[in-house]
Amino acid sequence: MIEISNLKKSFKDICVLHDINLRVDDGEFCVLLGASGSGKSTILKILSSLESFDSGSIKFDNSEFKNQIPSSKDRQIIMQHYSLMPWLNAEDNIKFALKCSGIKDKNKLENISKKYLSLVGLGNISKKYPHSLSGGQCQRVAIARALALDPQVLFLDEPFSALDPVVRANLQNELKDLTKNKQVIFVTHDIDEAILLGDKIVVLHNGKIIKEIKNPKFTPNTPKYFELKSVIYKLINGEVDNIEYMI
Repeated sequence: MIEISNLKKSFKDICVLHDINLRVDDGEFCVLLGASGSGKSTILKILSSLESFDSGSIKFDNSEFKNQIPSSKDRQIIMQHYSLMPWLNAEDNIKFALKCSGIKDKNKLENISKKYLSLVGLGNISKKYPHSLSGGQCQRVAIARALALDPQVLFLDEPFSALDPVVRANLQNELKDLTKNKQVIFVTHDIDEAILLGDKIVVLHNGKIIKEIKNPKFTPNTPKYFELKSVIYKLINGEVDNIEYMI
């Protein structure tokens, strides 16, 4: 369980997060949805220990933190830019992360890296280097690397936004299967992606959470789906603040 209470964050004199309160339960796929500058990526950076915060508290299960969350292999972040080490092949990128987590046994390193590359459909390119992989393949390696560490929580910051539509759709569908039974917080500005992936959709506007929506899972391309999408669009732009009548 992740529980954020009264979280505030400013950069110099500009407040970018205003009293954020959010709970993400075990096994829940939570999507943070909002326009650029709404604060969603800042929340993710704070949760993944990349940023400090000014006030409030964050709990991971029974551990409570104020001002800064320590890094942990139990919490992994995947970003739009894959951050693969270009001098290491796909398999060795995963092995390096495993070594940093404390695993030294060569057979174990080999078995785990191959297992997770196969899991994301890349078992046949384990010796290729990032420069010879497509964008989608690089992102798969990044996902495999994060999953290989067996994190309890996975943070994803617009991981598919730079990919072409077909690759993006394939990875979206695969991600739900790959992250079953994990807590996931996924940042996007794409409404369709949020509706497809999220168990819960959290809409942000100007650094505030303005709505939490339990995803009704309407069938795509139906009137209710388009109505939900339309009103979420208005929420993102601060035009409305209530959609209870829909769900």
